[in-house]
Amino acid sequence: MPNKKIIALEKELESLRLEPPGSKLLSVMNKLAFAFLHSDPGKAETLALEALDLSEKQELPVEKAKSYATLGVIKYETGTFAEAMSYCRKSREIYEELGDRSGTASAHNTLAGIYWSQGIMDKALEHFLESLRQKQEYGAGKDELAKCYLNIGACYCNLNRLDLAQSSYEFVQKIWEESGDREKLGYLYHNIGSVYGKREEQDKAREYFQKALAIREDMGDKKGIAGTLCNLGSIHEQLEDNESALDCFIRSLKKYEEIGNKRGIAYTCSCIGGIYTALDRLDEAESYISRGLSITRVLKMKDYEILCLENITDLYEVKGDFQKAVQHSLELKTCLEQHLNEKSMEKIAGLQVQFETEKKEKEAEIYRLKNVELSAMNDQLREALEDVKKLQGMLPICSNCKKIRDDDGYWQQIESYISEHSDAQITHGICPECFIELYGKDFTLECK
Repeated sequence: MPNKKIIALEKELESLRLEPPGSKLLSVMNKLAFAFLHSDPGKAETLALEALDLSEKQELPVEKAKSYATLGVIKYETGTFAEAMSYCRKSREIYEELGDRSGTASAHNTLAGIYWSQGIMDKALEHFLESLRQKQEYGAGKDELAKCYLNIGACYCNLNRLDLAQSSYEFVQKIWEESGDREKLGYLYHNIGSVYGKREEQDKAREYFQKALAIREDMGDKKGIAGTLCNLGSIHEQLEDNESALDCFIRSLKKYEEIGNKRGIAYTCSCIGGIYTALDRLDEAESYISRGLSITRVLKMKDYEILCLENITDLYEVKGDFQKAVQHSLELKTCLEQHLNEKSMEKIAGLQVQFETEKKEKEAEIYRLKNVELSAMNDQLREALEDVKKLQGMLPICSNCKKIRDDDGYWQQIESYISEHSDAQITHGICPECFIELYGKDFTLECK
């Protein structure tokens, strides 16, 4: 089914191309690029690059910053993090020069997302906090601030700084419960449940997951329902309520199957298999875990493959099939090593990107400071040159009385002219030749 928003934007763009290029054309180009972000990333990038080129030619800094921001998001979504970071930093620099705090906040938010995707949580948190500061300074609305605190809370939760995560979520909870935005509350309650889960406060965790589930079911959010049911299943499993856990995981699996989410299917199959093993329903356990394991290997999802291998190893130990248990145990060991290596390489790649971008930032700052210093030196030289120019060039001087004609046509004593046109101070003396001319060769000065 054609996307109505894309069709409308394409029609508007076609009309604007008949006119001289301006801000409106570039704005529509960037909007259309965002619309194509998930369906056609290549087309999205082409449009954003064209908008960037036109913004440079037309000298439109705001649209140039927007184009860089759009390209940053496109590269972020396609996993090209180094280029994404470069584009976002360029966008942020322009917004900072323009004093546009809203644009600056948005750039920091995207940079935070890039670091988050690479698992560099401390840097992600740093940029989320800066985004919040910018929004507070330009007076963003409560909802915008709540979104910032939600991201900050997620960072703190990931860093296991649970008190700070909880206080961030409490701020968001107050705003969104007042506004009654149920979709956002569903997301928030799910996150609060995760904090309580990490604290091993299972009753509070279950309470918030159930709140989130009720909202998401009411709104028909299938992906959200599946995720919350998974977390509820885990809480029930920790409380050793296997029947309730199994019910949650099976309902979650059905939702993931409805939306075709393979990652979710693999995870829930493994969880269901684990519960069936605990319930001694071993054939059903083997069927579900094997299905999940197959999906993880096709899609190369090492994290979930590890979970499936752990559960199937436990299953065969319970079954007493130690040969298969050992076989899968060895596969698990290999998978863990590969996953660790991959994560290490991802971490190194992320740190390399961070190093390169920070190096470029420092180089740019050094260059800027040198330019500031050079500009100051140039000002000093210019002032000195102006002083020199005061006594530079041809000076009209009377051949008889030695007066000098100034720029206004007046004749001045040479002493007056020099005093006015330089910092020199005139003192009077008499040279030997004039002394003889005035007083005679034989005149001597007597001291008494």
